[in-house]
Amino acid sequence: MNNSISKVTFRSDYGSIYNGSTCKDPNELKSKGSNWTAYMNIVCVLAGSGTLGIPYAIQLGGWISIPILILSAIMTYYANIKLIECLYYDGTRKTSMSDLAYEAYGNVGFLIIGFFFNALCIGCPILFLILAGHSLQELFINVGIDLGIRTWVYICASIMCIPFILLRSMKEAAFLSVVGTITTAFVIIVISVTSVVEYPNNRDKQHEFINFRNIPLSMATFSFSYGGNFIFPQVEASLKEPNAWTEILRFAIFSVTIMYLIIGIPAYLTYGETLRSPVYIGLQPGFPITISIIMITIHILLALPVYLTVFSVEIENYLGFDTKNLSKIRQHILRILLRIIIMIFTVYIAVNVPYFSDLMQLFGATGNGVLSVIAPILFWIKLIGWKELNGFKDKCWVIFMLTFSTCVTVIGTIDALNILWIDITEKS
Repeated sequence: MNNSISKVTFRSDYGSIYNGSTCKDPNELKSKGSNWTAYMNIVCVLAGSGTLGIPYAIQLGGWISIPILILSAIMTYYANIKLIECLYYDGTRKTSMSDLAYEAYGNVGFLIIGFFFNALCIGCPILFLILAGHSLQELFINVGIDLGIRTWVYICASIMCIPFILLRSMKEAAFLSVVGTITTAFVIIVISVTSVVEYPNNRDKQHEFINFRNIPLSMATFSFSYGGNFIFPQVEASLKEPNAWTEILRFAIFSVTIMYLIIGIPAYLTYGETLRSPVYIGLQPGFPITISIIMITIHILLALPVYLTVFSVEIENYLGFDTKNLSKIRQHILRILLRIIIMIFTVYIAVNVPYFSDLMQLFGATGNGVLSVIAPILFWIKLIGWKELNGFKDKCWVIFMLTFSTCVTVIGTIDALNILWIDITEKS
């Protein structure tokens, strides 16, 4: 590879390649989203349900978990700067992590990354439907309405099918992301304020500075809480100014980290060793907690079409659903039919496949662990080169990240396998 070219294409000006080579049409440029849109999409995907597990993760490892959380944020930021740089490594723009996997490691890399990519893109919405169904059933049964979890899953899917069909790209997902981020912020405020108010009644709760035995599990939870970077190429592709990606990602991850700290520190300080995941389990029931459950349900339902849009766009690109191959009318018809099929498949799995939540915990543990940090770094080393890293310190940092993330992935996978095995043996 010509290093003089690579230094132009994958450094801080990589966005200029996108604007210059693949976005020459002024009308296409106008259809791109703003920096604020991209920021909201990232925050919506990273936060949300991950927020509810952060206090329990801190409880597992003790107070030392807080700097570990910050370390996870730094690694996520670094790895995903490298991920977007890889998209431009040869002067053209690749479209997804699957493309990078093929460029770097051929069919083997494509199959491995493609498996985890698609499992998470389609699996997370299925889990969201299951979680929303359970939450709505619990909420409404308290007022005498018992429709059953399956019925609530059908209702949620029918409602969210509409925005999923209407969305064409991550730009159109901005409204859903804004509302989803607002609901997450509301939950964080409610749980944090509730924790502060309840602190005088919980002074006897136990806290630990460090729990060596549970630190790996805490680390795994933090790593998964920053997962979701498989949508980042789509988000960056939707930008009018792709060279602003670094700043957008930095601000988004910083915002998510602040959210995690705001909910995690007061909750652990107040409830100590009694914390569970999600955080509202075991808290004093009442109107604030009920509202929090409603808000987080809204969030996961709004995140559902965002995930499915990424999955659908990947398939649409593979099948050639664009104006170069099809008329606009035919393109829209085929897109609608494909997305209806995807939604039907999602609903079917949500209500019929046994142990699916356990299987998705396994895929999530392994998939998020691989996709969040390990894959972007390995892609960068393969496509751009180990020698291009900036000095000895940068190389040591990359080695540490790969080692740390590999340990977290292995531990999370073992834990998920144990849960799956327990459920299978108990139910059989």
